Amino acid sequence: MNKSKLIILAWLLLLIPTLLLGVGALRLLRSEEARLASSGRAAARDRVGAIAGNIDLAIGEVQDGLLETLRTLPQDDLAGRLEAWKRENPLVRNVFVWQQGRGLRFPDPERPASDEEMAFVRRYLPLFATQSDWQEPPRDAATTAPAGPAAEVSSILAERRELRQLAKQAPAASAPPADRAAEATAPFAGAPAPAPQGQAGRPPSGRSAWRSWYADDQLHLLGWFAPAGSDLRYGVEVEMMALLSRLLGNLPAPAGSGESFALLDGNGAIFHQNGPFEVQPDFRPLAAVPIASLPHWQVAAYADPAAAGSSGGVVLIGTLLVGTFIVAILLGGSLLLWQAWRHQREARQKTSFVSSVSHELKTPLTTIRMYAELLGEGTIREPDKQKRYLTTIIRESQRLTRLVNNVLDFARLEQGRRSYRFEPVELGGFLEQLFERQALRLAEAGLQLERSGAAEDLHIRTDRDALEQILLNLLDNAIKYAPGGQRLQLDLAGEPRWIRLRLRDFGPGVPAAHRERIFEKFHRVDASLTAERQGSGLGLSIARQLAAGLGGSLRYLPAEGGGSCFELTLPREEG
Repeated sequence: MNKSKLIILAWLLLLIPTLLLGVGALRLLRSEEARLASSGRAAARDRVGAIAGNIDLAIGEVQDGLLETLRTLPQDDLAGRLEAWKRENPLVRNVFVWQQGRGLRFPDPERPASDEEMAFVRRYLPLFATQSDWQEPPRDAATTAPAGPAAEVSSILAERRELRQLAKQAPAASAPPADRAAEATAPFAGAPAPAPQGQAGRPPSGRSAWRSWYADDQLHLLGWFAPAGSDLRYGVEVEMMALLSRLLGNLPAPAGSGESFALLDGNGAIFHQNGPFEVQPDFRPLAAVPIASLPHWQVAAYADPAAAGSSGGVVLIGTLLVGTFIVAILLGGSLLLWQAWRHQREARQKTSFVSSVSHELKTPLTTIRMYAELLGEGTIREPDKQKRYLTTIIRESQRLTRLVNNVLDFARLEQGRRSYRFEPVELGGFLEQLFERQALRLAEAGLQLERSGAAEDLHIRTDRDALEQILLNLLDNAIKYAPGGQRLQLDLAGEPRWIRLRLRDFGPGVPAAHRERIFEKFHRVDASLTAERQGSGLGLSIARQLAAGLGGSLRYLPAEGGGSCFELTLPREEG
């Protein structure tokens, strides 16, 4: 018992550190997986931020160029000049002139010249009704530029706008006004060459701004200019499709990133995408950065689902390796525990076996010695009694021989040294002689042998001693455990390749849980019937091993109506 506790304690000492090591390793793997995922998202956010900054920079260039053209437009026939500009510049969708106190002057809200002008008036009617809405509302914190490359691009954009504002305020000393006006409108095909305004060729001073406007669930951009000292305010509505088409070149897929990039509109729908795989609407973005100049629009990066699945391969393999390591340690520990427990059980079984065999050897030896001494002293004069004593001595000697043979066979089988001497055997005559020698034992046990089956001679090639040992062990088992059945049935059947011999008794039988275990060495059914009878638990085990050595098999068959049936199968002699 103490040894068992030590074995269990040693196994627990192996189990607990192994589990702790495995849990720690798995947590480290998960932490590393999270760190890699966070690093990948941060890198994707930087790449997306750089793209968003480039788009914002390009929009800023377009907006500044359009406002510059507005500033340099001559004031005479302003509506006509704006209309001509709209027809010639693909970036201009609509133009307008608004006057404080009078409202919208061009296009005429009462008599619009086209459906497009009517839609324009309807779209911006709330804006034209109040002056406060002309100012761009402050952006929320979500639209601020992120750190990294995007922040650098936003900084460059701010610096370029600041330099442009300073250039507007400085006197033009290096270039004629006409050249400056032409340069300002150069990016926009078809822009009219404005005449110089103000003193010393300066464009008129005033206020200008861009206003984002949502109508019909779409984003619109409106740029306006208000000259100083004037109650006029005139401007343009940008053609968004033309503007966005110029921005698509700023949406490249960085080589080697394995990501696709998409431009998302204000509703979160994909407006344009670029990359090695097609982004589906249900894909979740790896990172998304808003575009400052296009409120509610975003640039998003998406990881390839197939690549995302394979990216976790390292963590998966690591987890499998850790799991394999833990399982290997636990299985090794369990195997050692099982071997230690098995050796301990076999040690107890061998101790019990030695005790049982010693007792079984002692019993016939004591009987033989007692009857031999009585006969040797000459005190037994009656011939019948002398014959009975001699018969007892012979019977106990045979019993002693069987016990010794079982022990020797067990030792040879355990060591793999059991050799077989095969020879032709006529099975009918062999069984007749064997059971004739055992008739007295069967009669004393109250058992009557009944034979049935094949009447013709059955020839096999086998080892006589091994076959006799198998049958004697089966008879011993029946005599020991089924004497109350009063009869034994021996059935012999011949088949083309096999001979089947069944020996059935009418005793209590074997419980279902023990029907295979009875062939294990040292195993005995734990019941009052077997506990009252001496035995070593080797007979059936040796019989099965000998049957296998002869090329056959021995198995237990439950018998209808109670009792036990053992079937011995042996190969027939060929030829």
